[in-house]
Amino acid sequence: MAKGQDSVDVIKREFAQTLPGVDVGAAAITGRIRRTNFHLNRNAEEVFNTFNTTGASFDVLAALYAAGPRYQMTPTQFYRGHMMSSAGVTARLDVVERAGLVARSRDPRDRRGVIVTLTRAGQKLVRDAAQALYRRQAFVQKVYTEPERKQLLNLMKRLLNSLQGIDSGASLPDYKATIGPWVREFPNLDPWLIEFLLVIAMLTGRINRETDRLLHDLNVSRTAMAIIAALRRSSDGQRLSPSELSQAALLSSAGMTAQLDELEERGHVRRSPHPEDRRALYVTLTRPGQKLVDKAIETYNAGHKRMLTSLSSSERQALDALLRKLLVSLEASNGGNAETSRGASREKSDGQRIGRSDSMPGRARARRSRRDTS
Repeated sequence: MAKGQDSVDVIKREFAQTLPGVDVGAAAITGRIRRTNFHLNRNAEEVFNTFNTTGASFDVLAALYAAGPRYQMTPTQFYRGHMMSSAGVTARLDVVERAGLVARSRDPRDRRGVIVTLTRAGQKLVRDAAQALYRRQAFVQKVYTEPERKQLLNLMKRLLNSLQGIDSGASLPDYKATIGPWVREFPNLDPWLIEFLLVIAMLTGRINRETDRLLHDLNVSRTAMAIIAALRRSSDGQRLSPSELSQAALLSSAGMTAQLDELEERGHVRRSPHPEDRRALYVTLTRPGQKLVDKAIETYNAGHKRMLTSLSSSERQALDALLRKLLVSLEASNGGNAETSRGASREKSDGQRIGRSDSMPGRARARRSRRDTS
């Protein structure tokens, strides 16, 4: 990768070589948002490890903390307002309750209901981990000048506001209500950093949900889309190794194996022995797979162009350049496209994930996979 370029520049170059008529400009911008979010999540997981917790558990604790004193919520409030499934909420609550970080009790207003309360130990963990998390992510401020920080946040907030009007069929967290508790709790921190980390988290969630809707009628998940798009733009006969695909899709090797099993069963890819190393495999896009991905790329790119209509051409270019600046820094420090040992390994085999709550700026779990064509 050339100096000053990020992984999205590489993807754009590959598309220009193999599919020169395809305009991926809008997808490059949304892709940079999502990839930046991915790397920020990796940083967050490192912090959570030091507190003997995980991002999934912290999302629950942060949602309770953001609710303010008395730090209480019902399970229904979790999965309706914080992008968590009911089954996912139950599993996460089981974990944090065993750790003594939350307590469940009967709802006095509804004897069939349950109230979840953040314990004092849970409150302390949230405050301490949040301080450590902001210290870990503070380097973002040094990437930009003061005018660039203001411009980037303004453009991202405008884009977020426009995407809030998209009906994704889900109740999404309210931006102003979410940021307030964190600004109040940490008055000594730069509010720009808090706001930036929150906005990029919420943007990623909305982009992912709209992408899910775009691909739904084609019966292809975002993870599968990432894989077949990587094969389609490959200049080596539309074939790549599983490890190359794992890097392209930001997915663990175990997750990639499960995805390839499903794609091969559906006739979209074919695995065959490497011509020079019989112990290795090549993955090749089949003709039905190429037909599917060509249609998906067209749908995907058109949909992502619509997502950016609230910004002028010059504003899109400015946002793209600012995002590239940060993503270059993140990929350099986090090892480029290397898969994560924890976050990527938790991808479900069908490419679906329980979404994160967006209650904690600086920690953003996007639902399903973390990457599409860009």
